[in-house]
Amino acid sequence: MIKLKAIKEKYNFEPKYTFSELQQNLPQRFESKIQDSILYKALETLAVMAYPTETNKFEKRWNDFYLPFKRKGYFMLVPLSIILYEKKFFLSIHNSLIEVSKNNEERGFLGDLIEQTIKFSRTLKKNPGLVIEALPYDIRTGRVLGKYVLERLLSAGEKEKILKLYREHIEKQSRSDGVSLDNYLNTAAICYKAAFGSKVKGLTAEQMYRKWADDRDCGMLKIKNRTSKKAFKKWLDSESHCGCHPFEIVFSWLNHGIHLYPPYTGKEFFTLRLSNYMYASPFLEMVRALIISNLPFEAYELEKVLDYLTGNSYFTVNSYSEHNILYDPGNRKFFKHIEWDEPNILKWK
Repeated sequence: MIKLKAIKEKYNFEPKYTFSELQQNLPQRFESKIQDSILYKALETLAVMAYPTETNKFEKRWNDFYLPFKRKGYFMLVPLSIILYEKKFFLSIHNSLIEVSKNNEERGFLGDLIEQTIKFSRTLKKNPGLVIEALPYDIRTGRVLGKYVLERLLSAGEKEKILKLYREHIEKQSRSDGVSLDNYLNTAAICYKAAFGSKVKGLTAEQMYRKWADDRDCGMLKIKNRTSKKAFKKWLDSESHCGCHPFEIVFSWLNHGIHLYPPYTGKEFFTLRLSNYMYASPFLEMVRALIISNLPFEAYELEKVLDYLTGNSYFTVNSYSEHNILYDPGNRKFFKHIEWDEPNILKWK
């Protein structure tokens, strides 16, 4: 990091705004629209200072401009991406996307900020190394192995043992000739008991399903003949078309949780799937239980889940992915293990 005093003395520049003012002035919604001709003209001036990172017949994109700020006595830069599409600018700043078009002649926070960026970009053009020095670690992106992030890990030996058991099960398992509603709920109950232990005590299979599943069952629980495979197949073929909701046996507000799909024509076995890795451990316990029960099933994500639980999957740092974390400057326990991305530098004109 660079002291603000050093930037003033060496480059005769001081950012007008603090980083907290950026956070306060960015739109609350992820996407927003601004009509501001002054801001638009400033963006035109900034854009022509560098060659686009990407260009095609529809749009031009500049991925690596940097906004100057001050924070607690230090100078810092924040990445700015600009897209020009159908005579509108789109700004990507700190998890916000802002559409800018011409109209009002009213200088606001963003207009001033872009003017500051234009001014400092002339210095940045001559001193590109400033990007690495002034880009804070809570803004930079990178990746880190899960073994440095997760508190509890599965051993490599246990991973291989589970994979061996699963592969042997797949090789010898028979195909299902269909299931009834009771068959489906009882199979889900095997999963619930394995994953949640004493929490299922005293509950019937249906009560477990109602407790943990997505409550949109598409009428599945209204099937009258619960022991009839024919009745379940009829519902499956004609009435279950509300997405995957009836089969999300562990509901998650984020993405999906755990799905248990019943056998059907062309796939004569249960399918166990995981979407939200917060449920990786319960998912693994379900796999174990289904193997022991000798039920025909497949778990396509099993190897990926095992990689995750043994700490061999990467987490992205400060960027969204399947597994991700935000870097906390106050918690440096795995700092030395982060593989930081090198900041990109635009090609200036």
